[in-house]
Amino acid sequence: MKNKLFAAAVLSLIISPAFGDDAISVNYVFEGDHQVDFSSMARGPLRVGEFTDGRAVDNPMLIAGDIVADKALADIVRDALVQGFLKGNAGLVDSAENLILEGSIVSSETAVSGDTVQITIRTSVQLRNAGRTVWETVLFGRGSAPVAEGANAALADALDRTIRSLVLDDYFLMEVL
Repeated sequence: MKNKLFAAAVLSLIISPAFGDDAISVNYVFEGDHQVDFSSMARGPLRVGEFTDGRAVDNPMLIAGDIVADKALADIVRDALVQGFLKGNAGLVDSAENLILEGSIVSSETAVSGDTVQITIRTSVQLRNAGRTVWETVLFGRGSAPVAEGANAALADALDRTIRSLVLDDYFLMEVL
């Protein structure tokens, strides 16, 4: 019992600097290759609209647990999805769109197991065409990284998986391509 308490105390000392109340600077860049070509979207131009935070939290910059970012989680997820589209050569527009993708953060969680930190983000997204919802789902992004690499590494992995969850969804692709 004493060994378990000692191990928990040591682990909390190791984790505290990486996950303290100080905001982490999120400079996420999607470096993956989902191999989806969005350059010719037959159904018209796409705009990535507003993403909101539907969690019951006071601070929209809260990632999960006590991990706080330097910007709102909804903005981080939206920016990641934009990067995913741009990686596929999507011609995104700011107005005069036929399609609009909007979303809301449903939940976010963090867990530490051994020397690994895990961040899970669930985002509800809707694709609208002419004001009518044509597709919707909840994207599931779970990322993990060694505690030594910090929360940013786990968050980046979760965002990578969120992007893939969207752009590799067959029903989504049927609506936009």
